[in-house]
Amino acid sequence: MNILFVRPRPDPETIGLQHVMIVEPLELEVLAATIGSDDIPQIIDMILENKPFEEILKRENPDILCVTGYITNVPAMIEYCATAKKINPHVITIVGGVHCEVCPDDLDNPAIDYRIVRNATTAFPQLIAHLHGKGIMPECVFKPGEKIITDNLPAFDYTFPIPNRALTQRYRNDYFYIFHHHIALIKTSFGCPHSCQFCFCKAITCNNYAQRPLEKVIDELAAIVEREIYIVDDDFLADKKRVQNFISENKKNQLNKRYLIYGRADFIANNPEIMADFREIGLRTVIVGIESFFDDELSQYHKQTTVEINITALEVLNGLGIDCFATLIIPPTWDHEKFKACGKMLKSLGIHYVNLQPLTPFPGTGIIVNPDDILIKQNDFVRWDLAHISMKPEKMPISQFYREIIGLYDVIVFQPKIIWKYLRQYTPSQWWRMIRGSYLVRQQYMEKIREAEKMERK
Repeated sequence: MNILFVRPRPDPETIGLQHVMIVEPLELEVLAATIGSDDIPQIIDMILENKPFEEILKRENPDILCVTGYITNVPAMIEYCATAKKINPHVITIVGGVHCEVCPDDLDNPAIDYRIVRNATTAFPQLIAHLHGKGIMPECVFKPGEKIITDNLPAFDYTFPIPNRALTQRYRNDYFYIFHHHIALIKTSFGCPHSCQFCFCKAITCNNYAQRPLEKVIDELAAIVEREIYIVDDDFLADKKRVQNFISENKKNQLNKRYLIYGRADFIANNPEIMADFREIGLRTVIVGIESFFDDELSQYHKQTTVEINITALEVLNGLGIDCFATLIIPPTWDHEKFKACGKMLKSLGIHYVNLQPLTPFPGTGIIVNPDDILIKQNDFVRWDLAHISMKPEKMPISQFYREIIGLYDVIVFQPKIIWKYLRQYTPSQWWRMIRGSYLVRQQYMEKIREAEKMERK
């Protein structure tokens, strides 16, 4: 059978990180690696495709359509399956991905034949075998209308094959993450051993944490053509001994890679010598969940760090010449002074790229909120993007809250010395893409301000 794997294009309403990052659809490459030789896989990345989806469907004529995505992609996933059914009523449609695993009812639709809600790397090939008339229906796969009780699902299975990256070959030159161009993704662990209140990641694995064998990780890295590597673990710095072994194996195998990772501030602050060793083998950037520069907020988020730890972590990274891409949560309680203090702290710590995320009560997280304070309807999926304001600000109008967010971005990203740093350190295509992407995100925020002001005048 011809199996078409599709990554949806984001909705124009979604405030898009795709303006500053487009990375390979690793989950589709992994699924494609699980099918047998009797089937023919094809991956379509609609973020980078110029042709309409209908035209692609008619050209590829798939027997099976597989679509994955995040919460913001739910309408597109349903639409793609419905479109496929209109063109060919006999096509089999399958959906999966992290949102389908946590909130499968959101994808309960007649256009979708099967939802994979857990253990996709084992359930998917079993489903394909079942469709070939071999074997039974996997326990983690559900048809439309079937009730799903997550407590009755099998235990998590962390089987993880080497992704079939050949299927994205025509797209690979266009994958980037901010200043990391021609970047490849690798996953070395699942879940996170911590329990931050706001985090959706822990809901995906029900607070479980598992690691891939390090030797398999090193073998996969050695086979990746790209030098720039984005390790997409929720926290690559979760296990001190494993990080040390990873560094040793890199040296032993002379991998010569350049790494972008997620890592907690407390590990960085407590292990400067390990970070120095990591820098030696190619650590270039750490995405750090700073979350806040106020201790009371960190405590509320169950972050188990402090402002002092955050500052120390930034000092370590700055001292080693490792870039920090900081993520911060903006709660609805902030006033102008809080925004101002945050900007002052970010500038003093030398952070030149930041992701500001309005506090968002995703399903499965521990955020408790008054329903009357929610600004986005539960089924308005395209706006649950960690950029729209989803909770009513307490100290100012919504339009002003958006303006404060834009102002904070401007203070950090558009500093003259930072622009000069971009011009000196990166190629014209790299810094132009960054400046253009930041401008496009800013324009989306400006549209939100206009919408809010219109509502406030009523």
